[in-house]
Amino acid sequence: MRVRFEKVGKQFGAHRALRDIDLDIEPGECLVLLGPSGCGKTTLLRLLAGLEDADTGRILIGERDVADVRPADRDVAMVFQNYALYPHLSVFENVAFPLRARGVASEELDRRVRAALSRMELTALLDRKPSQLSGGQQQRVALARALVRNPAVYLMDEPLSNLDAQLRLQTRTELRRLQQELRTTTVYVTHDQSEAMTLGDRIALLRDGAIEQVGPPLDLYRRPSSRFVAAFLGSPPINLWPAVVGASGALRAAGIEFAPGPPSRPARIDIGVRPEDVTVSMEPGPSSVGGTVLLAEPMGNETIVTLTSDGSRVVSRAPADFAPRPGSPVYFSIAPGRALYFDGESGRRIA
Repeated sequence: MRVRFEKVGKQFGAHRALRDIDLDIEPGECLVLLGPSGCGKTTLLRLLAGLEDADTGRILIGERDVADVRPADRDVAMVFQNYALYPHLSVFENVAFPLRARGVASEELDRRVRAALSRMELTALLDRKPSQLSGGQQQRVALARALVRNPAVYLMDEPLSNLDAQLRLQTRTELRRLQQELRTTTVYVTHDQSEAMTLGDRIALLRDGAIEQVGPPLDLYRRPSSRFVAAFLGSPPINLWPAVVGASGALRAAGIEFAPGPPSRPARIDIGVRPEDVTVSMEPGPSSVGGTVLLAEPMGNETIVTLTSDGSRVVSRAPADFAPRPGSPVYFSIAPGRALYFDGESGRRIA
């Protein structure tokens, strides 16, 4: 089912939570609403669910404007951060609840509930109460309860944030598999960039109630529209350095000489380079410059090296066996064509 937001705005008192949101979500797509706390992503989800009313604009599910449609009649299923399970009901009855509320016949109800429980690997737990389940199992019950309804749209509000790291990764994998199998339109809210990159067909990155950029995850990562997008995505974060113009007209930052940039460049330019595009070595190379190690962090599969060069901090992803000591001299270079150029005033990417 297609979902559209047309010039949607929302205000709480003097605070403008959403500003003229235009967004088109394709049928069967998983779109992730990503952004820092307070950017408006959960408000946008609540407007779609009918838990809040938009002040301006239109929200359409399919071809139907849902402004005057009750939440129960919008054909959406929502999964919350806190699971929202009924503590006195068994797993089976928690999952069956939305079907009983709609008067689904017993045989059909039993078939659909058992199918949902089987899909979420919960069949052996159907008689347990929520207090007898782990956090990951409770979240899977909440997902099964949404799944059993076969809605037009799934709405997920940070459903993995209460899980520990291992369970979060496992449940994230299950969610992605499930969404790809069902191809039901899904709107997923998170502040976790890893979830956004792995779950989303597209990401809508919000900032201060407005959409900063929409696109496939790798487009936002490699072709960010602004310095904000570039800095928000990536761990470790992107290197960002203010550039100065050298005698030859080339730009210089962190001791490296870069191309002059666009012909009509602004007065101030920031240069961004992802840590994986910085190669660090103990030996000099033909295009490398020197630096001094500040910190080396072994991560098992790689080492994150932070160094300083020409007064700037440089972060690099290095091989796992690269372990220089703090204070050691090293050499680094930038992968050709990987630098990003931003307007130093507006923050918009210019090249």
